[in-house]
Amino acid sequence: MRRLLTFLPPPGEPEERVWVCDDRACSALSVAGALVVLLEPDELVVFAPDDPGPGDGTVVPLPDCQSTAGLWGCFERICAAVEEGDALIVDLTYATGPLPFVVFLALSYLRELRGTTIEHVYYGARPERAATELPVHDLTPFVEVLDWVNAVGAFLRHMEGGDLAALFAGVQDRAHREGREPGPRRLKPFANNLVRFTSAVRLSRPTEAFLAAHLLHERIGEVEQEVAADLPALRPILGRLDRIAPFGTDETALGPSLLARQRALVRYQLEHGLVVQAVELAREWLINLMVLRLGCPPERWLAWEVREQVGRTVTGAMLARQHKPYEPTPLSDRFEALPDAEGIAAVWQAIGELRNDLAHCGMNEQPRSVRVIERRAAAVGAALDRLD
Repeated sequence: MRRLLTFLPPPGEPEERVWVCDDRACSALSVAGALVVLLEPDELVVFAPDDPGPGDGTVVPLPDCQSTAGLWGCFERICAAVEEGDALIVDLTYATGPLPFVVFLALSYLRELRGTTIEHVYYGARPERAATELPVHDLTPFVEVLDWVNAVGAFLRHMEGGDLAALFAGVQDRAHREGREPGPRRLKPFANNLVRFTSAVRLSRPTEAFLAAHLLHERIGEVEQEVAADLPALRPILGRLDRIAPFGTDETALGPSLLARQRALVRYQLEHGLVVQAVELAREWLINLMVLRLGCPPERWLAWEVREQVGRTVTGAMLARQHKPYEPTPLSDRFEALPDAEGIAAVWQAIGELRNDLAHCGMNEQPRSVRVIERRAAAVGAALDRLD
């Protein structure tokens, strides 16, 4: 249902005026009266501040707006007036004192709790103004700012890119609907690369993650400019997205710089709670390191037979230190000649044990606790930092 939420005007309402809203105008006694005509909501809900009465179904009394407990009561009554899936139009013209702040919080709460959509938030010029026409200000973009702040935070802290990508796409779609020229053209491709980056990090696909980060970094300036046309306050927030710039590269040749980025990605995954992914990538990173240090052709670093032989070499070295039988490879002597062969074998063993434990999801008689797994994963990440 499409509901218009408004507040009862104080006594002494002035004569009918012309309210101008979104380039449309309507003659009415109040902003709410104009919005009913212009937007045609299915239902009107009027909140009456400081009204001890029982209400009548349409008017909802808010009896105590002066105390903290009373404001919580207002919050609950405002939320109770909204049903699951409602689309809301909100008029704050006569919301006095702290009520606009309470309503603002209630809107965020209702979106999460009841799946409501916030179509518009309006504030009309105060009736004390002596003018024939009074503007109705659309405050909806200020609600959107909170959405952007939350979405950027979710991307940077939790590797969640879907909400942020939807916001970028929404700005471009809205500009297209409004026929804006020149309209934004970089936002949807940028959104696609955001999703690509988060998916690649979550699936431990470093090459794809690095390419997505490279494209994001190249376009961030243009994207900030396009979004700022709608919401100028977002420039500093969007600038934080460029924190992933150090991962950006389109190089695919195995060398020191690519190794450094891959190792940094392991740390990044651990910082974001992606322990399984970090352990998997740590194993492959160690193979990449050995490809270079054991003299394998770096241009064939992705060849299965090269990686398989390197893996067998390091596994054999680990088994030798456990006094277990193993089959040497043509690279075994080179490995033993490395000055840090002992440390590499120990890291390989730690990764293997942790990887095996994670793969079996704790389904054994002596499963490691989550805290132990997290500590050991952090130790593996620190051990990689000591290898170069």
